[in-house]
Amino acid sequence: MENLNKPALLVLHNTNNHANQLVLQTAAEMDESAFTAQSSPSHGSVQALLTHMLTTEFFFLARSEGKPVNPKSAPDKALNLQEIAVAFSQLADERHKYLNWVTEEKLAEVIEIPIGGQIFNLARWQLLTQSLLHSAHHRGELSIVMTGLGHPLPTLDPIIEFIHESGQTWPW
Repeated sequence: MENLNKPALLVLHNTNNHANQLVLQTAAEMDESAFTAQSSPSHGSVQALLTHMLTTEFFFLARSEGKPVNPKSAPDKALNLQEIAVAFSQLADERHKYLNWVTEEKLAEVIEIPIGGQIFNLARWQLLTQSLLHSAHHRGELSIVMTGLGHPLPTLDPIIEFIHESGQTWPW
């Protein structure tokens, strides 16, 4: 696999942040019972799935930055939507700053990462890519789950945002 360079990671970051914001806006329309209902096949509820996405993004960014983080550490209480939204915003700001700071050489450096009781050696760009694409995977699940709960997500297709950013109008 070829390396993803800094500009490509910034595109993924911006797309991820935009899509997460759309999910959070839709989740804000849910009542507490729908938000916490056992509906996700992977993590139980929309609340738990969003928390999982958040902690995974945090873990891989922190490890990319060289910070020691326990991969199994999770909030000791269920986060409410406001806490999740604030944390996603802070995380996006931190990742954006990091991506603007980090060099191509640093992105290519191989670092150790503990996963499932094993140590793996991966490049920083791979950890950042995992963080961003992992959330894309779970947003697909959220689309199905939230639709089933009566709160369908808007289309998260990145081409729509690319068209808007270029000053053009999406036809639908």
